[in-house]
Amino acid sequence: MVSNYSHDIATAFLAVSGWTMWLLSSIRGESAWSREADLLFIRTYEAVRKMARYSLEWIILAGVPRIIFYRQFEWSAMAGDLQVVAIIIKHVVMFTLVGGGLYYWSRLNKRVGQIRMKLNIS
Repeated sequence: MVSNYSHDIATAFLAVSGWTMWLLSSIRGESAWSREADLLFIRTYEAVRKMARYSLEWIILAGVPRIIFYRQFEWSAMAGDLQVVAIIIKHVVMFTLVGGGLYYWSRLNKRVGQIRMKLNIS
C-alpha cells in the first residue's frame, strides 16, 4: 500500500511539474530579462526538472509492484470488469498529460540552453 500511495504522490508531483513547466514557458516569452532574472529562471527550471525526473522515475519503479499485486490489493469485486475500462481511460489521460509535460520540458530545455549561451554559463 505504501508503494501505491507513493506512486500516486509521484504522479501528483509530475502533474504539478508539468503545469509549472507550462507556466514557466508562457511567462518567459522572448522578452529581454535582467541577468538576475535569467539566473532565477534557470534555477527554477533546474529544480522543476529535477522534481519531474525523480517523479517519473518513481512512477515507473513503484508502478511495477502495483501492477503485479493489483488484483490482490486494489481489485474491487463490486466494480468488476468496469474498473479495467476506468484504468485504461485514466492511463490514456495520464500518458497525454505526461506527453504534454515532456513537450514543455523540451521547449524549456532549449530556451534555458539559449539563456545559458547568452549569459556565458554552463
